[in-house]
Amino acid sequence: MKYDTIVPIGKSTIQHGFFNDRIYLMKIHPDDVVLIDQYLTDLQGLYQYAKIIMKVPLSLEKIYKTPDTIEEARIPGFYQGVEDALFLSRFLDPTRAEDDAHDKIQEIIQISLGKISLSKKGIHPVTWVMRKATMNDVTHICSLYRSVFETYPFPIQEPDYLKKIIQDGIEFFVGEISDRIVAAGSCEIDPYASAVEMSDLAVDEAYKGLGLSKKLLSYMEKQMKMKNVKTAYTICRAEPLPVNRLFAGAQYQYSGTLINNTQICGTYESMNIWYKTLH
Repeated sequence: MKYDTIVPIGKSTIQHGFFNDRIYLMKIHPDDVVLIDQYLTDLQGLYQYAKIIMKVPLSLEKIYKTPDTIEEARIPGFYQGVEDALFLSRFLDPTRAEDDAHDKIQEIIQISLGKISLSKKGIHPVTWVMRKATMNDVTHICSLYRSVFETYPFPIQEPDYLKKIIQDGIEFFVGEISDRIVAAGSCEIDPYASAVEMSDLAVDEAYKGLGLSKKLLSYMEKQMKMKNVKTAYTICRAEPLPVNRLFAGAQYQYSGTLINNTQICGTYESMNIWYKTLH
């Protein structure tokens, strides 16, 4: 399986490819505006992708919000707790903008916002240990991801990839029961924004229903607060109830839906964005 390519452009980052049939401007630094504009133009001219999505600060809205661009989501105070981040999208293929699951997604959001408690039964704290992952954990984390995710936008089930992104600075955290890793999640910090993406949360099927995802998410948040990160956010699948209810129950705020954004199991799925102010 060929995943999309991540390309650093100056102090900024772009992801593009036919796996998701899109360009994603993941990070932009004001110093790179001219470079990014040219790169986006060149990429689209060469590959004719169906969607372009850009995460940009509010101060750059006039540059990127062209007549064919829509705002799909907004995270208040994303940059250093002060400036909003906008998720601006262009649909170059009109069929990619067709939101067939709109009603279902709205129902999921409303149900999630009404459900605060996730855990139905507890687990003795002595048997549940949370900690930052090390390179020695990579094989076990990949095994967990292979068992939980049928497909995923990034090859996190592959040890070489996981080792590389850990070396690049993405932090993984794990939960153990009887010295066995049964839960994992990641934190990707954007130092320029003082924001962190909470992602890759997974729990072994044998331990579902114990509230372990909520406990691990809370632990990850505490670790990020210790680093003085100001905003936490996630981009999760819009239709499954459990993951949306997890973040809503942890007091994250819904900030928008990215339509037909990510290829999962051979189809494009919409993604919800949830955020939480940490400081």
